[in-house]
Amino acid sequence: MEHLPHDVWLQRCARRVSQLEHDIVGDEARRIARELKSFERTAAMPPEAAADFVAREMARPDHPRFERRAAARR
Repeated sequence: MEHLPHDVWLQRCARRVSQLEHDIVGDEARRIARELKSFERTAAMPPEAAADFVAREMARPDHPRFERRAAARR
């Protein structure tokens, strides 16, 4: 995977969030992108894939909680 600068990752992720949820735009899309970048799993993904992953998971009726690990990975 190519390494994207932090601000480019956030911009692309926010754009994808807005594409997936038309009522989420601007500052709210950027806030969500920052949240996704702060999680280890989604931060390791391309920005569009991270937004798609979370959208799929949130659409599940039994979607799991999104939370940080209790202990750091070794």
